[in-house]
Amino acid sequence: MLGVDSKRLLTEQEYGHTPNDVLFSTFGVLSQMQKLADSYVLLGELRGDLLNVSETSDLSLREINDFAISPTNSYVNIKNYYAVINNCNYILQNLDSTVVVKGEKLQLGQMAAIKSIRAWTYMQIALNFKTAKYYDKAILTVEDSKKSYPELDITALADVLIADLEPLKNVPFQDLGAVGSYNTTYSYFPISFLLGDLYLWKGEYEKAAIEYHDFMFKFGILIYGGYSSAWVVTNNTITKDAYYNWLNSFAPFSSEISTTITCPTEYGQKFALDSLNYQHEIIPSTQAIKNWENQTYYLNEASSAQGDLRQIGSVGWRYSANSSSLNSTTTDLTTNPYIIYKYRIYNQNVVIYRNSLLYLRYAEAVNRLNKPALAFAVLKYGLNPTNMSNPKVIPAKEKDAAATYMNFNDTKFTNNVGIRMRGLGACDKDTTFYTFHAQKSLRDSVLYVEDLIQKELALETAFEGNRFTDLMRITLRRIKNGEGDASYLADPIAAKHVGNESYIRTLLMNPENWYIKNK
Repeated sequence: MLGVDSKRLLTEQEYGHTPNDVLFSTFGVLSQMQKLADSYVLLGELRGDLLNVSETSDLSLREINDFAISPTNSYVNIKNYYAVINNCNYILQNLDSTVVVKGEKLQLGQMAAIKSIRAWTYMQIALNFKTAKYYDKAILTVEDSKKSYPELDITALADVLIADLEPLKNVPFQDLGAVGSYNTTYSYFPISFLLGDLYLWKGEYEKAAIEYHDFMFKFGILIYGGYSSAWVVTNNTITKDAYYNWLNSFAPFSSEISTTITCPTEYGQKFALDSLNYQHEIIPSTQAIKNWENQTYYLNEASSAQGDLRQIGSVGWRYSANSSSLNSTTTDLTTNPYIIYKYRIYNQNVVIYRNSLLYLRYAEAVNRLNKPALAFAVLKYGLNPTNMSNPKVIPAKEKDAAATYMNFNDTKFTNNVGIRMRGLGACDKDTTFYTFHAQKSLRDSVLYVEDLIQKELALETAFEGNRFTDLMRITLRRIKNGEGDASYLADPIAAKHVGNESYIRTLLMNPENWYIKNK
């Protein structure tokens, strides 16, 4: 009995030599990723200025909202992040990337996919907990767990992750298809997108712009005008009816989605975001609503309307047959409160990367390369061959033939529109409400456009999990450059805490308090 050579057993040394080994292990990693989905959204939004708690919110949500996260918080557990990393490490150290299937090194694509998941997860640890313990071999024994591992902040961590990812950025991921509720096409993180983010956090803006642009160019990624919400016009007059096409741009598995975390509950996994939303334990802040309401929808010089149509789809009425349109006989917030309609569209998925976020990150990078008009064009006009050759859009002083990241002359970008055109009409024709005029100095112009990008992130990507770290990245940059202080982050967030503004502002004026201390 003890000497039998069973073929039903797989030793650690034998693991990784067949495609099935990697397939099943990968689905294990994707299952672990689901445990990060709620945390990603709640940590990224409740600590920001756009999502708030309500009278019915539980203690764990209030702790996140108040920057007082305890070790027992049900939505924050650093072990879940390291579980993903440890599983990725186990696959990577056993995976045989030399195996050739039908003339291709099939598992090289799996290596790239798994490393992309690991890199993104490491980023989340550093951004939320300030430092991450870095290791690239699986911890399998008690002795392994007692070893000393370097603790890296986001800058040092970025150096390590960039070196790890760069050789793989042109390796296509191997699509495993779909098993159960998992669609692996959207389960990985495009390496060029990840590299762009890492360079952006490091302040290496040209490299960030190049990576973002490479991803756009390779796959023809654009802001498609057909995904714009628009008021119905009759006799050149705005009516009360609208087309809500913007919702299609962030529906899971749409052509504009790059990465999602799929969160099926059919296998016993927990996913709380949808129930927290419907039970009104998380709600849009007053600031979030005002952001949309204070915009001007532009039809033409003679006709405009108040409000950004992207509000419809970001939030909706809780009690309504069609809550996406906000049409309801009961519109009193005391009896029919707002819900986050995006979370209903997600349908047990959390969208991580999509086209609009890619272009806004690109705009942030090129703006810091002293090209504020180019960055502004992302918001208002769209980067297409016509606009790129229009000196009123991109002035000659910002043209740079050697800058490959400025190449949008290919026909694949012909239908590229400005992000604001998704909910604010023909704003590319507007010369009154939303304009950019060069400020007293180039530095002032850059800061001015950076403010616009930050505000556009709130309008376009509200509630998607990025808000706090977006504010943090811009604020840290301004502090480092001597362009401001922590109030850039502290003031908008404190304004959400009615009755407790002073305490929250004082707390957040110290950047050390931006991070979770209880690991």
